[in-house]
Amino acid sequence: MPDFALISSGAFHIPPLTSTFATTPSPWHMWLQVPDQRSFQSNSPNIALTADGSCWRIPQASGHLGIGFKIPVIITHLSIEHPPSQSMDAPRDIVLWGFIEQADNLQRYAFVDQDMDDQPPQEVIEESRKQNPTGSFIKLAHVEYSPFHNLHVQTFSVSENVLRSGFDFGLVVVEIRGNWGGDETCLYRVRVHGKDIHTGV
Repeated sequence: MPDFALISSGAFHIPPLTSTFATTPSPWHMWLQVPDQRSFQSNSPNIALTADGSCWRIPQASGHLGIGFKIPVIITHLSIEHPPSQSMDAPRDIVLWGFIEQADNLQRYAFVDQDMDDQPPQEVIEESRKQNPTGSFIKLAHVEYSPFHNLHVQTFSVSENVLRSGFDFGLVVVEIRGNWGGDETCLYRVRVHGKDIHTGV
């Protein structure tokens, strides 16, 4: 399956929607700039969007990473990778949020069952409203990654409601709500799979 969250495929992390301990918020209009080598500074969230085997180190159990795509994507799956030799700092409780902002998506959104009590982190909601007051986050998947599984790359489907809706997304937020008991969490690689709305592939 193609990985739309890969830097080399045009994806980029979104500073205003990423945990503040890891990056400095930047203007919304900077999102679409192609990242240069300065983006790959020590412990940059970009690390989680590459295939070099390094980890984005979150200095606590929880955190979140905003990811923008080169083109809108119909999302079908999320994959999380973590080395099998480490377990305590592996992410455990993970939620994938998609940001709905196109008019046709917003019309269909009203007909999708959502748990309105479960929302992304408050700072994510506030930052998104500054740039697009009419947009809204929808939960695409709520999963548990296990470092004790025999596969170190684990793939999860988005919810059936979302798949049936046909929503496309220009950005997502990966929320880590907890790990396996470590003082910090290592996010080695996040993959977002789906279909290009222009090509259907």
